[in-house]
Amino acid sequence: MNIMVTGAAGEYGHAALNYLTQMAPNDQLFGLIHNDKKKSLFDDSDIQIRVADYSDYDAMVKALTGIDRLLFVSVSIPKVQKTVVAAAKAAGVKFIAYTSIADPQYEKFGLQINHSQTERWIKESGIPHTFLRNNWYLEIISDYLKASATHHYFPFFADQGVAAWALKREYAEAGARVITRSDNPEIITLAGNPVSFREMGEAVQEAVGQNVQIDHVSADKFADEAAKIDLSQGAAMLAASYQDYVIKQQNGEADLTATEFEKVLGHPLVSLPEAIKTLL
Repeated sequence: MNIMVTGAAGEYGHAALNYLTQMAPNDQLFGLIHNDKKKSLFDDSDIQIRVADYSDYDAMVKALTGIDRLLFVSVSIPKVQKTVVAAAKAAGVKFIAYTSIADPQYEKFGLQINHSQTERWIKESGIPHTFLRNNWYLEIISDYLKASATHHYFPFFADQGVAAWALKREYAEAGARVITRSDNPEIITLAGNPVSFREMGEAVQEAVGQNVQIDHVSADKFADEAAKIDLSQGAAMLAASYQDYVIKQQNGEADLTATEFEKVLGHPLVSLPEAIKTLL
């Protein structure tokens, strides 16, 4: 069986291929990258690399020819993913596992629009598929967590609401497991157990094994407090945006659990403190 992972040079794609080398030793593994510059990442592996841009239909058809199962790692560029689906159909791909977003019926920073469109295109293609509805990667707020751990100070303003996080490599492992199985449901929701930002601060403290000052501050003062831990303006804005997101609460986060994720993996998710520790 020929299995391809798109975005092979990215963190998710690279991790998924590493898992596949262990899970599917008898299958032919392929990675899709956007340009030749990243080929050297795979010089010491048996993974076959093909090069094509998502927006180039002819190149995508060529790259996908002979591929049985496609782990389609999403990109955020609007509408370009339609080309990938059309090329997969033309190339005779037999199954697609697509990395979508959890609860796309809710507002997710606008990300749900692209994912919902792509899910629809895949359905309309008639290709058998599974939508891996991934929730948030903990790496998104890694700068915030690292700075808080370094300075032993975790300022936050989200005094209500929760979000569900897990490590990117855990999502990648789930994707690798799904792409090798033939009995997948159409939709798999992958998420950690939801936590508040105060609980996130407590997890940082447990991760470093030392006292961390966990302070609830006003939203207006968060940027100033973030500067005290040398958090860049961009990282502070990102941390603030996710706190605004959880405060609004109309996002489905509170109803998410890790149950389905852990069933796919066949083992528990890494605990939040241990997950944070891997990012420090």
